[in-house]
Amino acid sequence: MRKTQFSLILTFCACITTSLLLSGCKKDDPDPQEEQIKALAGTWNLSSVSNDGSDVTTQYQQFTLTLTADKTYSTTNGGNPWPARGTFDFPNETVTDRVTRDDNVVVTISEVTTSRLVLNFSINSVGSGSAAGITGSFTFTLTK
Repeated sequence: MRKTQFSLILTFCACITTSLLLSGCKKDDPDPQEEQIKALAGTWNLSSVSNDGSDVTTQYQQFTLTLTADKTYSTTNGGNPWPARGTFDFPNETVTDRVTRDDNVVVTISEVTTSRLVLNFSINSVGSGSAAGITGSFTFTLTK
């Protein structure tokens, strides 16, 4: 009888220990926004630009967009649609396909791969620079 009780106690302890170990093992799923930031980070070069469906790529010669892990961006030759620098953030903790720039422009991330980025957004106010006065819906297709 003592041997049976000892076996039961030992089995019970083993079950409790296993349960505690398994409950303490939590799968660390990567944060979707952190993964998106990693995918976005880097310097992107212009492939094409459309404005309200018309090709305006020639107006943005030598355009580059640099995105960083700390949610800042800088551009060259961005004209009215892209300030020279700024910050961006996701609108909330569950969204990964849109960011809001610090000038309140909402940018939709239509595609992001290791070598291609497609961004869509609208500009409704006139700025200054090489593309002064250009407003409307933009699609920037970029490559790394």
